[in-house]
Amino acid sequence: MPQTMESPVHALEAVDYFKAKLQFENTPRGVREIMRLESVVVLDVRDRDAYAREHVPGAWNIPLAELPRKAASLPKDKTIVCYCWTITCALAPKAALELAHRGYKVQEMVGGIAAWKADGYPVQGSTQGPEDDTTGEMVPLLAE
Repeated sequence: MPQTMESPVHALEAVDYFKAKLQFENTPRGVREIMRLESVVVLDVRDRDAYAREHVPGAWNIPLAELPRKAASLPKDKTIVCYCWTITCALAPKAALELAHRGYKVQEMVGGIAAWKADGYPVQGSTQGPEDDTTGEMVPLLAE
């Protein structure tokens, strides 16, 4: 007999899935709150042009295609919060999976830069000015 939504096995799988989902996902509001901690790095995994146009203030940029060879430049003692374009973009979950395979603590900012902006949070970049909000310095891209 096929399993249905009401089956006990499915219910247990659903509990495990949503428990894990909540542990590894964060909202823009939650990310903004934890950004004050020294134990978090926000990572924009979109391409360099997109990052230059706009990004979460203080975010690092490693495009997903470059992540396998640049992951070692990320601190292993911090939680890496990945984000990309929107809730339907797969770049951030792919980046988080890549980093998790390498032993990093990871989360995904659900909704990406679109959700960040929809919540009214500021962005940085050429559309908003090239300086970092807090230091007035350029936000560095990670070198190759």
